[in-house]
Order: sequence, then structure tokens, then C-alpha cells
Amino acid sequence: NTMWAYATADHPSPALFFAISQLSLPKLNTFNSQELANTLWAFATLSHAAPEFFEAVSNLAVSKLHTFNPQELANTIWAYATVYHYSVNPQLTNGILWETTQKLESLEMEQIVNILWSIVVLNTINTESVVP
Repeated sequence: NTMWAYATADHPSPALFFAISQLSLPKLNTFNSQELANTLWAFATLSHAAPEFFEAVSNLAVSKLHTFNPQELANTIWAYATVYHYSVNPQLTNGILWETTQKLESLEMEQIVNILWSIVVLNTINTESVVP
């Protein structure tokens, strides 16, 4: 919530964000989908690259994607594209696309556009694992 508040207020605090990213790493497995998505969103909104944090979330979130709502899916992949984190786990991008197809009727157009834009920016799609 602290990071979300800083990002919403457009108040960059690099030292705080770095400290939170480092302190969060050992506790990431306790984060729920909203906490993961909001934290990534806050980093990206303030253009704060945190490669180690983004990499850890990329690997962890794959197993939790089924719990992400449409906004969390869109915010998560948007964050990776916005900070140009090209080493995102391809299983994450493919998983987000799969979840998007499963939840398509509940997604808003802006969410769909953001997901597709992010996938294009990251260029990490394996269509054989997403398209039946």
C-alpha cells in the first residue's frame, strides 16, 4: 500500500523503493495477486527499475496466475513492458495470455489492449503454448 500511495501521488522515492524491493524478496511467496500486481505497477508507474525484484516476481507469479483478476493480469504484464524488463519468464507472459483467454468476457477493452501492447513490447510469446 505504501508503494501504491507513492506511485499514485507521483512521488518517486528511489531509496525507499530499493529498500522495499530488497526487503520484500524473502517474503514474496506470501504476497497475494493484488499485492504482486500493485507492487509491480507502482515500480513501473514511477519508472523505478528493480531487476532482481521483477525477476523474482516473474518466476513466482506463474504459479499464482489463476488467482489474478483481469486488472491484475493487465497491470502485471504492463509493468514488465513499461520498465523494459525483457528477461521476464516466458511462462509468465504465456500464462497471462492463457488466463486472458479464460477470462476474456470479464476483461475491459483497455485491459485487453494493455496486455497485447505489453506482449508486443516484450516479444516473449510462444503461440504454440497459448493457442489451442
